[in-house]
Amino acid sequence: MRFLSNAALERLRGGAAAPDLAGTRYRLLERIARGGMGVVYAAEDQNLQRRVALKVLDIPGTDGDLANRLLREARVLAALEHPGIVPVHDVGTLADGRVFYTMKFVEGKRLDKFIESVASVPDRLRLFYAFAMPLPSRTRAACCTAI
Repeated sequence: MRFLSNAALERLRGGAAAPDLAGTRYRLLERIARGGMGVVYAAEDQNLQRRVALKVLDIPGTDGDLANRLLREARVLAALEHPGIVPVHDVGTLADGRVFYTMKFVEGKRLDKFIESVASVPDRLRLFYAFAMPLPSRTRAACCTAI
């Protein structure tokens, strides 16, 4: 009997978890990150011929707490207009029942990776303050309640 390597198992898990985008206008490009609720992928909006970030919930179903939380997150972001906030383009449900939303794709270093390079907590707090203060107070309140 021959066993699969850990790397091969990870590749299989990644392929099995990839969302089925049949019936949508999106084409999957690559996985970008995994979070607490789901996965963010780079995708192509085939109608508008642009790259987007596609956030997909891990669990199928549109009536659960996580689905409602993801929809609330998308609505909060969609209601905010500021140069420092990524706009939401679309929200929906995939054929397998998972909720998703798409947003503008932004090239750059992930915030969690950037913050790792900042050694002290006071310096990290100063960075957070520098990011948050230019935002209107309504935006700061919405972002803090969405966390």
